[in-house]
Amino acid sequence: MRLDSFAKNTVIMLAASSLGSFFNLLYQLTMLRLMSKDKFASLNSLIALLAILAVPAAAFTTMVTKHVSAYNARKKLEHLKAAWRKLAMDTLCFSLIVFILIVLLRRNIASFLHLDSLGSITILSLIFFLVCLSSVVTGGLQGLEKFKWLAIVGVVAGFSKLLFSVVLIKSISDTLLAGLSGFLLSTATGVVLCLWPLRFLIKGRSKEKIEAKELYVYIFPVLIVSLCFTLVTNIDLVLVKHFFLGEAQNYSIAQMIGKIILFLPGVIYAIMFSRVSGLHALKSGSREILKRSLFYTFILSFSAVVAYNLFPKVIFVLLTGESSREIVLLGRFFSLAMLFYALSNVLFVYQLSVERYNFIRPLVLIALSQIIAICLFHTTTVWVVGIMLAGSVVMFSLNLSSALSKAKT
Repeated sequence: MRLDSFAKNTVIMLAASSLGSFFNLLYQLTMLRLMSKDKFASLNSLIALLAILAVPAAAFTTMVTKHVSAYNARKKLEHLKAAWRKLAMDTLCFSLIVFILIVLLRRNIASFLHLDSLGSITILSLIFFLVCLSSVVTGGLQGLEKFKWLAIVGVVAGFSKLLFSVVLIKSISDTLLAGLSGFLLSTATGVVLCLWPLRFLIKGRSKEKIEAKELYVYIFPVLIVSLCFTLVTNIDLVLVKHFFLGEAQNYSIAQMIGKIILFLPGVIYAIMFSRVSGLHALKSGSREILKRSLFYTFILSFSAVVAYNLFPKVIFVLLTGESSREIVLLGRFFSLAMLFYALSNVLFVYQLSVERYNFIRPLVLIALSQIIAICLFHTTTVWVVGIMLAGSVVMFSLNLSSALSKAKT
């Protein structure tokens, strides 16, 4: 029954996520058409930087999901409410501090990324603040397994980002600021929508008190894993924007297509984590869910890899309006790297959900090695994405046997 429910939730979330991802892809493609190549590269480098800065937010999402799922499985509503409120308040304080730091350092950030406008960094700081708030509300929805509501929010946020950005680009001369402002407004829309089904957590007083130690004992492994995985899948674009000013545009386009393969099975991670966390709290086995998650992820991502490698020029021309030998070659490397990253992410999320952390040390070493290798051997952009592919294969190989052998049946 649990597995049937898992499959049902996966289908629902996959359908909605595909639509949301379609709008997000349409956002990228529209920005590519409406912006200059340099502005588009700047937009994607800022989005990559946001992903790195928002690592703590991703950790908060994972932590909130785990605690809410565990208390929900045990039917401890008052503990659930107290834990969610404590984490929400701590997230608010943290996001305010980092928001101020980003604003204070905006000149340094703009200089590193060769940006002319400080306004783009200010908008980025506001997006960061809202992304942190979003982490708590989406984590609450995941933990309560309100996947239908999450699906609705994902679609609305994706569509509104596209709509707001197009309207603003028609009204504002600086297309980079317009594109980022659309991102900002859609993130705010998502936060507001997520709060509605969680209003019972906000109303009234909680009868229970939760110690910070009880909540945050889980934060450090989650934070380290989130940081490492975000770095290996995003730092390349930031470094390419720094080292290859004239070639960042083609790299950004190729990475945009490659990231589809990474994000395509994202709903599987979310559903698996919530379900396995609940089973782990009840001391039940979850090996079959891990195997299904790996299978679903492989089918989705591998299908995209095959489609891309069979028709690379058609896909690039259809989606971006242009194609070149360099973009196609970069895209081939990206497609394979993102396949292994997607499979690795299933293993990471599973091991976090069952509180096994022996995979973290190798992950840190791989992440550091990959960053150092890019900094030392960035002869061409092909070298950079080649380093990413090698890192992704090693990462997946080291974790596969460990995760499967220790999974409870």
